[in-house]
Amino acid sequence: MADTWVTDMRHFLDETGSLSEMPNQALNLVLYFGSIVAWMTSVRDDTMQPTNVTCRRSPKRRRCVGEICASFEDDSSSIAWFCPLCGDNGFIRGWEETLWDRGVRK
Repeated sequence: MADTWVTDMRHFLDETGSLSEMPNQALNLVLYFGSIVAWMTSVRDDTMQPTNVTCRRSPKRRRCVGEICASFEDDSSSIAWFCPLCGDNGFIRGWEETLWDRGVRK
């Protein structure tokens, strides 16, 4: 079973709203979470749905081929996501008005 990620996208941005300097591994993770936010904020559907974002995990050194599913939580400020194959999951907050926010939900 995978761990649960709790992510606030604002933690990866500087005071101007641009990406902060960070190691490549952290940058890859931020871009992964950002792709989930971008997908979810580009559609108007609140239901759990596939995002077209492939899972990033490699359980037992084999790349997971799952597609991330996500939905907005009841308050619409959190995005809940999970991989139906490996169980990787989490919540993304602080995405509003970041560079990944596509603004369709407004």
